[in-house]
Amino acid sequence: MTEPSRPQLRIALLCHYPDDDIAPAGGVWSVGRNLAVGLVNTGVEVHVVRYKPADHGAARVHVRDNGQLFVHTIELPRRRRQPFRRIDAVPALIARLNEIRPDAITAHESEYGLAAVRSGLPAAVTIHGMPRQEFRAFHWQNRLDMAVTLWQDWLMVRDVQDIVAINNYAIDQYRRRTNARFHRINIPIGEVFFSAAPRTPDPHSVLMVEGMNERKDPVTMIQAIALVRRRIPDVRLDIAGRLPAGSYGETVRQTIADLDMDGCVTFVGLVNQPELADLYASHAMLALSSRQETSPCVIAEAMAGGRPVVATAVGGVSEMVLEDETGFVVPAGDAQALADRIEAVLADPSNARRLGERGRVVAEQGYRRNVIGRQYTDLLQRLTGRTG
Repeated sequence: MTEPSRPQLRIALLCHYPDDDIAPAGGVWSVGRNLAVGLVNTGVEVHVVRYKPADHGAARVHVRDNGQLFVHTIELPRRRRQPFRRIDAVPALIARLNEIRPDAITAHESEYGLAAVRSGLPAAVTIHGMPRQEFRAFHWQNRLDMAVTLWQDWLMVRDVQDIVAINNYAIDQYRRRTNARFHRINIPIGEVFFSAAPRTPDPHSVLMVEGMNERKDPVTMIQAIALVRRRIPDVRLDIAGRLPAGSYGETVRQTIADLDMDGCVTFVGLVNQPELADLYASHAMLALSSRQETSPCVIAEAMAGGRPVVATAVGGVSEMVLEDETGFVVPAGDAQALADRIEAVLADPSNARRLGERGRVVAEQGYRRNVIGRQYTDLLQRLTGRTG
């Protein structure tokens, strides 16, 4: 007599999630989309649960059904400040979880993690950012938002039983604050970065994919490119991401003007994943100048596209960029060190190819979304008492 088959595992994925099927470039939105697809490809039923401000009226829920993937959007009444909406989100998320009744939860970001923990269901919370470090790095106008994030992070970490760490840096930062079990799983990236058509890039082009804020420190990058320009006059820096705005944006633009860099720095603006894959293919390398990071998706994406990476040795970056294997790391805030490594990569195309080829292997083995989806599914099965 054959045993009855077990019902399909039902997983709730609590995270920020894009409105369409083309995930934005970088950040937790792309992680959410790529992880959802990776989970579905393991054969489980996935319920994405996210929140956003309502266009008008009271709170309501919309559900989008794509077969094995369901997207639940909780629209919350608008508040004057985003931090208060973060607080409102927790009970709303729990109420939705009570209706879905998933077997297990994977949650990403502090408010989603707190809702998962308080739901009483088996849950693994993934640590993506370091609120304490970000609190110090952000300008004072953002501090109320960060203070709420810190508070929710503290409440979540106090009671969570299982934490997914996307690098060893996260484990080091949290191990003294919690009795939770840690599970090491990398961030997932989209297949589009592995499938971009190969091409010969502009040999003196540098791509940066970062925001215009003190934490990402584009000023140091621009200063570094100005130094590279002394040896490589036709060097070009393209910056993908939000355009410079506000007082810090003025600082960035003034730096460009002061260094006479208008002709070799271009702001590409916001791009989606297919557009970003094309940018990796057309540039010789990726460079980052951040002063604080955890595990930037863009590093794994550039490696998937076969491009070397030069980045600052902050957070978990040194775990992603293998020194003289997939690229190089330099101290944060050191424009000369950044310039030296960028110049070394641009001046030696054969070595750049070697670094890029090794990076592609590392990305294949450690960051494909189906690989990461399987690791999450296996973990959540264990948390529910299932073994497969």
